[in-house]
Amino acid sequence: MGCGTVDGRQDDLLAWLIANKGKILGTAAGILLGWLTLEYGFFKAVFLLLCLVVGYMVGASADQGGGLSNLVAGFFTSRRR
Repeated sequence: MGCGTVDGRQDDLLAWLIANKGKILGTAAGILLGWLTLEYGFFKAVFLLLCLVVGYMVGASADQGGGLSNLVAGFFTSRRR
């Protein structure tokens, strides 16, 4: 058994993960929501997930160079033109 076999398996696994990333993320989100619901109750779990989503949006905006001020301004600008 050579290193080429192991590398091939890693490549196959990576290709499968990329092809099924929506299923994997959805399953992980379902497990997280289920655990949070059992641990804290439904409304606390939903609130925590809402905070996580807002935190993700702020972080993504900062990664793109926008920062918090541009994110907040984006919520209050009109999309109609």
